[in-house]
Amino acid sequence: MPDDHSRLSRAPSGKDLAQQHELELAQVTAALEHDVGISRDDLTSLILLESLKGFGPQKFKDLHRAGLRPIDVLREPQLLPTPGKRGERFRQALRELDAADRNVAQARAVRQLLRARDNNARIVTYDHAGYPRSVYDSNNPIPILYARGNLDLLGYDRSVACVGSRETSPPYSDRHYEFAAHACRAEYTIVSGFALGADTIGHRAAADTGGSTMLIMPCGLDRPFPPENRDLYTSLKDYGRAVIVSEFPFGTAASTLTLRKRNKLIVAFARGVMLSQTSAKGGAMSAYRFALEQRKPVATFEPDGEPRTSGNNAIKQGDERTGARRTEERLGGSASPPPTVFRADAADHQGWDAWLHQL
Repeated sequence: MPDDHSRLSRAPSGKDLAQQHELELAQVTAALEHDVGISRDDLTSLILLESLKGFGPQKFKDLHRAGLRPIDVLREPQLLPTPGKRGERFRQALRELDAADRNVAQARAVRQLLRARDNNARIVTYDHAGYPRSVYDSNNPIPILYARGNLDLLGYDRSVACVGSRETSPPYSDRHYEFAAHACRAEYTIVSGFALGADTIGHRAAADTGGSTMLIMPCGLDRPFPPENRDLYTSLKDYGRAVIVSEFPFGTAASTLTLRKRNKLIVAFARGVMLSQTSAKGGAMSAYRFALEQRKPVATFEPDGEPRTSGNNAIKQGDERTGARRTEERLGGSASPPPTVFRADAADHQGWDAWLHQL
């Protein structure tokens, strides 16, 4: 098949698989589709279009802005608005999708609908009233989000990302908790990635203060990661002011790639990013770079001269900004604002208020 053809892997054939699919298909009723938030046919179309090599979130957004649905261009590839040779490659790949591709996509869609039902989750797309505007307006407008919990929080854009090292330690852990709690009292939702360390601290601060929090997962909602946070996951999925979100289908395990993508989605949800403690080589630095790309304000705490805060120092010095400037030049528009650096030895409520106010 051509390079731009489907990334779908063909399911093994066989009587048993066919019977299993028929049994699963029979469970997908109109009531189930309504409860989950999407029809089998629409999800199948999204999965098929997503399978085309190079057809990423921005292409889905272009399609949506043109008033077209994935099912429309699958039926009539010439409607695809992507211009030039790239667009023609996509149209050719659409024409070459065959019955086997469609059957595989439908089987995947059916499984996702059933798993969403079993996990009390929803599948949120651009057409869903609760699709987050902040994500749609970002450079990462993920076309399919899987969510459970308080879905009203998805549309609440008064959010701040609180991220940092998995090994966040005093005084940075104390400041991180205090900042997250302070932001909650100022009616901000704490967005973080459910990792150990800073992420966990932020989520707990929100719950402890009765605030709202958003858990952005690097995996399917049925495979919470890391396993050490399973108790936290159990408590927050039943917490009325939390929503758990993933861009990854049910059954997806966490990996280096999904962890990085998770960080980009965290930033897309937030108005600004507080990065409390990180080494220069820490995974949390990707959130800083994504914040620069998305022109989101960044804050951190004063480094202490130790390797554990070498990332704080890089943020303070602006060492990561060169690549972001190239991105800004390519995208056009104004540069991201310079970082704000707070003291690490004590809470600065007045300074935090000023930073939150300008988000």
